[in-house]
Amino acid sequence: MTAKDIISDQIPCIYPEMKVSEAIARIEEAKLKCLPVVSDRLYRGIICEKELLTLSAPDDKIGDMDLYAPSVRADSHILEVLNRMAQLSLDILPVVSADNEYLGSVSMCSLLFPFSTFCHTSQPGAIIEIAVRPEEYSATEICRLVEDNNSKVVSLFSFPDGESGMLTVAIKIDREDASSVLRSLERFNYRILRCYQHQDVIDERTEHRFRELMYYLEM
Repeated sequence: MTAKDIISDQIPCIYPEMKVSEAIARIEEAKLKCLPVVSDRLYRGIICEKELLTLSAPDDKIGDMDLYAPSVRADSHILEVLNRMAQLSLDILPVVSADNEYLGSVSMCSLLFPFSTFCHTSQPGAIIEIAVRPEEYSATEICRLVEDNNSKVVSLFSFPDGESGMLTVAIKIDREDASSVLRSLERFNYRILRCYQHQDVIDERTEHRFRELMYYLEM
């Protein structure tokens, strides 16, 4: 999935000949922080309401301002789009061709559903979070342990924990009952941080552990 696939049709443009007051009104109407500036189908930059309110007079022309011009190409992957928007703290990101032709913009709203689909959030299944030392991380081994328990990895993401230096790995599997997978991960010394699964499954797993404890105490 690429940037051109997630362009929003709800983002209007601002033009160089517009006054600052007109640009502010258009941004407020769109309920966004920034809007793209376009001239003759070419992308010129973005302009933000905060900047217009603090640095410009109402009758100034947009074309007279120095514009910041972040963008992504049409064939940029959805994860690249997400990363760029997060790094720049933008609520829109213009999409351009190799010739800098303005093709449209991605908004956080237009990005959200495709990213949710990309992560398989609507597919039933449990989500397991484990902690791993970066030098010991092996996606191949994790997937093997899941598959050894007749499950499949639907999605897998890792992100660093700045405080501990560990990697947090989030694994979504295609089964709502993650009990057998959890036991396998624990046997291989993976530290389980959290497991999100259906409440009935959690209750059954808790009950099973309680029975094991009672059996041990009665020995």
